[in-house]
Amino acid sequence: MKIRHVRYWEKLRVSYWFVPGLMALAALGLAAAFTYVDWLALQGRLPGLEHLHLIVADAPGARIVLSTIAGSAITVAGVIFSITIVVLNTAATQFGPRLVRNFMEHAGTQTVLGIYVGTFIYCLVVLSAVRTRDPDPFVPQNAVAAGLFLGVLSCGALIYFIHHVSVFIQAPRIVDNVASRLEHVLRTDYPVRTPGTSEPSPDEEAERVESAPDRLFQGGTRTVCATKAGYLQAIDLDGLLALAVERGLLVTLPHRAGHFVFTGGRLAHASPAERVDGKTAEGMRAAFIVGPDRTPTQDLEYSVRQLVEIALRALSPSINDPFTTANCIDRLGAALVLLGARKLRSRYRRDGKGGVRLVIDPHTYRGVVGAAFDQIRDQACGNAAVSVRLLNVIGEISARELPRPFRHALREQAEAIYGLNRDRLPADSDRDDLERRYRWAMQTLGDNDDGSGLASG
Repeated sequence: MKIRHVRYWEKLRVSYWFVPGLMALAALGLAAAFTYVDWLALQGRLPGLEHLHLIVADAPGARIVLSTIAGSAITVAGVIFSITIVVLNTAATQFGPRLVRNFMEHAGTQTVLGIYVGTFIYCLVVLSAVRTRDPDPFVPQNAVAAGLFLGVLSCGALIYFIHHVSVFIQAPRIVDNVASRLEHVLRTDYPVRTPGTSEPSPDEEAERVESAPDRLFQGGTRTVCATKAGYLQAIDLDGLLALAVERGLLVTLPHRAGHFVFTGGRLAHASPAERVDGKTAEGMRAAFIVGPDRTPTQDLEYSVRQLVEIALRALSPSINDPFTTANCIDRLGAALVLLGARKLRSRYRRDGKGGVRLVIDPHTYRGVVGAAFDQIRDQACGNAAVSVRLLNVIGEISARELPRPFRHALREQAEAIYGLNRDRLPADSDRDDLERRYRWAMQTLGDNDDGSGLASG
């Protein structure tokens, strides 16, 4: 059976080179096509086109035009690469090295680089087709005209790139870019939760049936191990489920995407052991993508931690930018509101008859809330503005219909924030503000566990 993880490779592909390379190939084909059409028109094989020229240039003039455009394109491309390196260095220093990926994956950045590389290659190819010798000179007039058009397009691309860079390095835009990616992951990977449903969340499943996987194993267990160390970037759960159904296995995954595995570390446990031969083990191992860094694919906490990293760096004494921290907290709150309306993955995947075939380690509300607030809460201990903002965001989130485990996680955070700061704020007004926001957050969370507290403050 073929493990179906092609779409994960497509998501995970570090395609910094892909768009520029594709545009360079397109420019190569365009140059060949224009030159061939001009040659056919010169031979009289395309009636009506032999006199259709957007420009009229002799061979020396065409060479000068194409040489000038090609030289300018490659020079500006070098300048753009230099600007890119400066921007990446600034972003990595002030906001964190993980944001380099966001800038390089931006379609605008790759397109601008592709335009200049493509223009350079196009002009080189057309330039090589210009013949000045008698008695058979050849000047591809329309191809030269297209080169002029690409030169003008390159000027427009340069203006766009300068604007793009100046906008990207602004802190609010960086935060918005990361938050948009986080919200995209939530919308695409997690279905909408039907209000009022009683389906247990991963948190409740862990409380109810924590020992269920052990009872399901019969006939011994075989462990599939990793062949190299790295981060789990994605797991083909559908492929593993299909393999488990085909071989009559129960497969348990001790890790999820985003976890680090060591060489020889556990990737999966399969039972019964006698049904797991070498081919089956290799098929299971192929469902795991292990790489040098974490990616947002299947890893909800990755984008959360990107926002947290920006917030923590803004809190550092060297930067001291509480406004950026507040911006990150607001966007984390907006993402958690969206999470409250989504359904997390179940711990169990079943076959067509309802039997458990795959046991995964899913994200939980407590884990996501902790990833969003724990480090900011600890780093901002004694900071009235940030601590009050955290409580305010928790109150705003909880003033909605939320699953019970989600409310428990928010309650734990509110109590921890209040406990850390109530005796450490020097000003009475700050303590009063903290007390007021804490009481409002607890009121919206409700005193009961059914998630009915929806008071507004």
